[in-house]
Amino acid sequence: MTNTPHRIERVFELEYRRRAAEIRAASDRLRELGRGAAPGTWRMVDTGGSVRVTNRDGQEVAALAGVWAPSTARYLTTFAPDTGFLVAELMWRCQSVVRRGEMPAQIEDALVDLAKAVILQ
Repeated sequence: MTNTPHRIERVFELEYRRRAAEIRAASDRLRELGRGAAPGTWRMVDTGGSVRVTNRDGQEVAALAGVWAPSTARYLTTFAPDTGFLVAELMWRCQSVVRRGEMPAQIEDALVDLAKAVILQ
């Protein structure tokens, strides 16, 4: 019976480590995706019938058409590689706090959900 509290602590420690590893893997994946994307901050250029997404040098990253083109372009320009790298850095810095079991549960859950979304891409 004396080992029961220690076993419970061990189970929580293993869970914290698993969740931290998921967050770290997603951070690495997000950086990898960002390195493969067009560099720099992206801009939205409305050309009338379609919307173009360009990088800071004016090179076309994507051309979008249809009903959802403007809102999709706004989303892409908000979450361009620069933003992705910042999110990856935030995740990387948080994973050690999660591993130690010091992250508030709601924030930890949100980070794990984000990690799963990045990994499933």
